[in-house]
Amino acid sequence: MKVNALCSRLMLAIVVPVMLITAFLYPLSYAYLEARIDGSRVGAQAMLESGREALQRRLNECFDDIVATSRMPLLKYYLDSVQTRQSPFPSTAQQLTAERLALLFDTLLTHSGRYTTLMLLNTRGQELLHVKYGKRQDKLSTGRSYADSVYFQEAMQLAPGELYISPPTRQPSYENANDSVVPIISIATPVFDNEGRRKGVLLSSVDWQSLTTDMRHAMSIDSTAQPILIDGQGNWLLAKAFGTTTFGRNFKVKFPEQWESLSQQDHGQVEMDDRLLLFQTIDIRTRQYRSLASGIYSTPSYYPWQLGILVSKPRLTTLFDQDVPVLLIFMLYALAILPGIVWAISSHRQQLLKREAQQYAKEVRNLYDYAPCGYHSLNAEGRVVQMNRTELEWLGYRAEEVIDRLDYSHFITPETREAFEEAFQGVLGPDQEGSAECALRTRAGTTIPVIIQATAYRTSRGFVHSRATVFDLTERKQLEETLARQAMTDPLTGLGNRRYLQDQAVQEIARAERSGEPLALIAIDLDHFKHINDTYGHDVGDRVLQAFAETGRQLLRDGDVLCRMGGEEFAVLLVDTSQSQAIQIAERLRLTLEKSPVEVDPEVTGNGWLHYTASLGVTAILVGETSLKPAIKRADLGLYAAKEQGRNRVHWQPAQ
Repeated sequence: MKVNALCSRLMLAIVVPVMLITAFLYPLSYAYLEARIDGSRVGAQAMLESGREALQRRLNECFDDIVATSRMPLLKYYLDSVQTRQSPFPSTAQQLTAERLALLFDTLLTHSGRYTTLMLLNTRGQELLHVKYGKRQDKLSTGRSYADSVYFQEAMQLAPGELYISPPTRQPSYENANDSVVPIISIATPVFDNEGRRKGVLLSSVDWQSLTTDMRHAMSIDSTAQPILIDGQGNWLLAKAFGTTTFGRNFKVKFPEQWESLSQQDHGQVEMDDRLLLFQTIDIRTRQYRSLASGIYSTPSYYPWQLGILVSKPRLTTLFDQDVPVLLIFMLYALAILPGIVWAISSHRQQLLKREAQQYAKEVRNLYDYAPCGYHSLNAEGRVVQMNRTELEWLGYRAEEVIDRLDYSHFITPETREAFEEAFQGVLGPDQEGSAECALRTRAGTTIPVIIQATAYRTSRGFVHSRATVFDLTERKQLEETLARQAMTDPLTGLGNRRYLQDQAVQEIARAERSGEPLALIAIDLDHFKHINDTYGHDVGDRVLQAFAETGRQLLRDGDVLCRMGGEEFAVLLVDTSQSQAIQIAERLRLTLEKSPVEVDPEVTGNGWLHYTASLGVTAILVGETSLKPAIKRADLGLYAAKEQGRNRVHWQPAQ
């Protein structure tokens, strides 16, 4: 209750001053903010109008230049001379006219600064003259045809004084691909002679960046303002507009909500994040662009354009950065609530430290109880005084059944108890540490292989208890067994390898000596296996080896040991098997292999089956032989004899 009352008083001490100051300042701040927004809107509208006029002026200048150039007598004269002359080689007068016209084009490009290319085409779309800014060419024309180009076809449909304007784009086909790629617009107009006959097409490309320079300057009076120009398909027409957005990126995709407003209105404003966008529609095809051009045509889907200016929208937060009186007013809030904040922070800090201490203690306890290894402590008599949940769960006991009730040696198996006692005496001794690899016996009767590492905890009064960490070695033991098994297994067939056969032979020979039972050995080699590999590939060879292993497992007895000696060589250790039985088993295996073709891909053999056979050498393991080596040599001799006799047969090899 005292805490709740204190919090209530603190809330009143903070909330009441804030509410009073806010009630007084809010109307003033709101009115001031509205005035700032109106001022920003008026300034943006003025910059927008200035930018529109600048763009209109530069476009009119381009239109006037192109129309005036198309009406030049020298250009008409050159076109007329080209069309009337029958010889494929230009005359001296015609060549001189072309050079004068190229010089005139070059002068226009150099002094204007906004054109990148001027090109003259005849009525068939063939290039007659091509002058590029900054590059005087020895050849005035490449003779290239532009009959299929949109700008040529459109221009051939226009009347005198009419222009076709391409949408702003990057580097059309007639630009030099080795030059830097810059946005341009192409302007094409037909050329007529004095009699009104169509003589050709004049094509110019205008540097779009240069064309829009005046517009961008007029709209960048405010350093925070950004001009925006978007075509009818939502593409940006200015480089680096609105942050990192570049020419050609789609405004419609990035700002779908704002695009919907822009595309449905001739003018207006929309909000973009924390900024305000004022815009108006521009269409260069209308007569509002007063120039010598009698008509302007372009691709309809790219129009109208939306010219806009993006300005920061004043907010209450911006007032603090610019107006010191307003900042001082808002500082009243800090002065009013500062005492309460200091108290609240101090109180909160104390509560936080207390909770952190409790949480830390809980985490430490959880780390101890639920660690991936076991922990326990023993007194000097070996009685359990502490044990974590992990080890208790391993053993299958509850804490109240173990702690202060049982000696830890109760859980140690008799076979490993001596190692544990020796390690525990090391903890009690001067070294104060010890470790032992033991086995724990659980309540369920199972055993867990572990390693115990312990140290002594001592004070000035002497030994208090041990601190032991217990690691479960079950997975490690299983891994060791797996690795040992893999070391004796052939990975391709899953059969035992030569080492496994030798280990099994040692055991069986020893047992045979005790029981007197006969042992036999079969050496097996697959016939013409190298031919199978060379003809059908090693994949098919591997499949044959696997098929043999599967057949051998099914045919042999449970106690017989089938192993792969290497390559296509195999061996079978036959327990409790006489000579006649061994020969009978070998013959049965040979016949089964002969009648059991391997299923393969039909592309390999045609019918999808591959027949194979084997040669087998059989011998007995003699009494007194302590290893398999002599029997292996005899079986190999029998195997060689079977091969020499024609393969696919069994040969008994007696002892020499």
